[in-house]
Amino acid sequence: MKLCAFCPAETVKRGGEHIWDDWLNRALPTTKFRVKQRLSSADPFREYEAAILKEKLPAVCEKCNHTWMSDLTGRVKEHFHDAIVNDDPLYISVRDPALLAAFTFLKAIVADHAIKKENPFFTRAVREQFRVSLAIPPEVQIWIAAYQGAQRYSGRCSNAILTPNEPSPLYGIEFYSFTYVVGHLVLQLHAPRWKYVHRRSATLPVLSPHDQWSPATIQVWPSNGSAVSWPPSKYLGDNIIEAFINRFALPIRMRIA
Repeated sequence: MKLCAFCPAETVKRGGEHIWDDWLNRALPTTKFRVKQRLSSADPFREYEAAILKEKLPAVCEKCNHTWMSDLTGRVKEHFHDAIVNDDPLYISVRDPALLAAFTFLKAIVADHAIKKENPFFTRAVREQFRVSLAIPPEVQIWIAAYQGAQRYSGRCSNAILTPNEPSPLYGIEFYSFTYVVGHLVLQLHAPRWKYVHRRSATLPVLSPHDQWSPATIQVWPSNGSAVSWPPSKYLGDNIIEAFINRFALPIRMRIA
């Protein structure tokens, strides 16, 4: 029996949480989508065309899926519908980063839990606390960007576990990288954890991406309390989106903050 990612109940037998929320099928003015999906770094990208976005991950129970999770995705639709669908400029108020971060963290947990039979990246305590209060661990970092490619609307979902080897100064730490593209909105999450239990009392490092990504990304979590505007000055196009997805790939070439 596989338990829900967020509570002790059993996961659904069929269906589950939408990778791309169902409201998009009614909101996007198209009858064909170009989807690119990879839920494990060990797998190749699966790219296909679809008439509707119906992909679901059996990682949650019915109650979680239809209560607090539904409420969270509904709030994202309310606040970010026009940016996702129409690429409309967006003013991200001081409260919005928490909503974007919670939504990204939700999708990242579901994607990770769906492919893990044991030892999901985020602990049971962290996941259950998120269900109760939408609390996100302080070491989690989240960025937003804007996508504009040949396809008018695109969906991408990719996650990976990165494990530095000796003699890297980051040896003993694993990193979870998750990238989610919905319409024109790009969300990316990066988080560390200790690989070995005996080191968990030490402080985890925070990594800073290369400055080359600054014109195309906005860090929204942890929030510095300031409002920001989206999209950033540079878009991620078809020729650069893969590099962005893999910007945390080994060997790690970013600064340690």
